[in-house]
Amino acid sequence: MATCIRCGAPLRPQAKFCHRCGMPLAGLQGGRYRIVRQLGRGGMGAVYVAEDRELFGRPCVIKEMLNIYLASADRLRAEQDFRREAELLAHLNQPGHPNIPEIYGHFVESGRHYLVMKYIAGQNLEQRLAQMKRPFSEAEVLRFMIPVCDALAYMHQRTPPVIHRDVKPANIILGEDKRIWLVDFGLAKATLVDGAMVMMGGKTMAMGTPGYTPLEQWQRAAVPASDIYALGATIYHLLSGRDPRDRFASFPELDLDIIRSFSQWMPLRQVAPEVSEEMEELVMRALRVEPAQRPSAAELRHQFEILLRDQEDPATRTLRRFGPSVGRILGVLLATFLGHIFGSRRGLPVGRTTPPLPSGGAGRVCTLCDGTGVVLGKVRCPVCGGTGRW
Repeated sequence: MATCIRCGAPLRPQAKFCHRCGMPLAGLQGGRYRIVRQLGRGGMGAVYVAEDRELFGRPCVIKEMLNIYLASADRLRAEQDFRREAELLAHLNQPGHPNIPEIYGHFVESGRHYLVMKYIAGQNLEQRLAQMKRPFSEAEVLRFMIPVCDALAYMHQRTPPVIHRDVKPANIILGEDKRIWLVDFGLAKATLVDGAMVMMGGKTMAMGTPGYTPLEQWQRAAVPASDIYALGATIYHLLSGRDPRDRFASFPELDLDIIRSFSQWMPLRQVAPEVSEEMEELVMRALRVEPAQRPSAAELRHQFEILLRDQEDPATRTLRRFGPSVGRILGVLLATFLGHIFGSRRGLPVGRTTPPLPSGGAGRVCTLCDGTGVVLGKVRCPVCGGTGRW
């Protein structure tokens, strides 16, 4: 027997509506949108994949605001927030950004509010991380985060700035065409009851996701830098495999003291030693408690682009593999070569015309260390092995 996509109730033959939840079985808006399947369901809404019959079956996503509010004031506030999300997305689509999905429509039917948006075929990064059963590599994360930073910079530079408020792996989709999409702009405002965050069914009704959301956002003072903290927590999760939500799992209710106590993070390289020092420094800056101390989205994008270019360049990868001493040695080699070209006797004390030769040595004097067997004062010469001669 067929069941309702929304509530799972068995459907009567030839029924036009679900007898339990009232879902129109023939489609929404007079049959224009045919629901194909449910993508997900949360405390305040459900998301479906649908076909737009007026546009030749074009796939789309329909987001529905669930009617769960007992008090009329709560429902009115939720409807206003839902409409605000539609308006916000419509404005972001002008002129638009290649990593933010388009909104196609907003309508009310049978007392329920709906958003129609572009359908992105692919996986979100939380699903992909679970599927791989290993953390992402630094290069992979850089390729994902550069477009996310670009989308956030676009949002934060609007007048007034648009704050996402729920950046996390589940809200970043890797499309089948390998394009990254930042999704889900519908987070409601924080609700504080006697200083505690209201939790329902294991999911917060407040403005944020525990582990990704900074302290100032829980205090209803979100700023663009709040998204940067969430981005830092997201990167930390993807590189280490450690879900920041796990620390909050044993707390059915959260207060600001608990959230404040979890605002300190272990240095990234302690849990993911293969991560570069430069990446760790950027992530830990993004996770600073004070919003003013975090980098901007544009700054992070620029630094991530530099890091990615370094990692994808074979010569740079070799230097990183063998450590900073290789760079210093190459510098000494270059200086020695130029010295010989221009007649310089680098490293010889005044009055000395030839370098001292090691006793019993044979062959030519090493031109890298000038026969001393060491470079940079204390490091054994890598060319002659410390003998001073070739």
